[in-house]
Amino acid sequence: MNRSESLIAARIYFLERELERMSIAADDAEDELRASPMDAATVRKLEMLYTLADETWERIQALRARLNGGPSVIYFNRHLVEPEAKSWRQALV
Repeated sequence: MNRSESLIAARIYFLERELERMSIAADDAEDELRASPMDAATVRKLEMLYTLADETWERIQALRARLNGGPSVIYFNRHLVEPEAKSWRQALV
């Protein structure tokens, strides 16, 4: 791996860690929303977290494409992509 690829891999790692932190924050906000379903501030917070997570994921994918098949860390939670989980998250906001 050359220096450029090493920097890209470091950026990917950083973004994946941030994505993991956003997931934890979203879990906490979802718990808050379940406790108080009419809290508009929590709804906005979740919407912003989901939007930021989507943008971060797109940046990770773009960086991975630049790696030319080099190694990268891939986080995949099959439970989060199941239709039930997706519809449950969408019902929260």
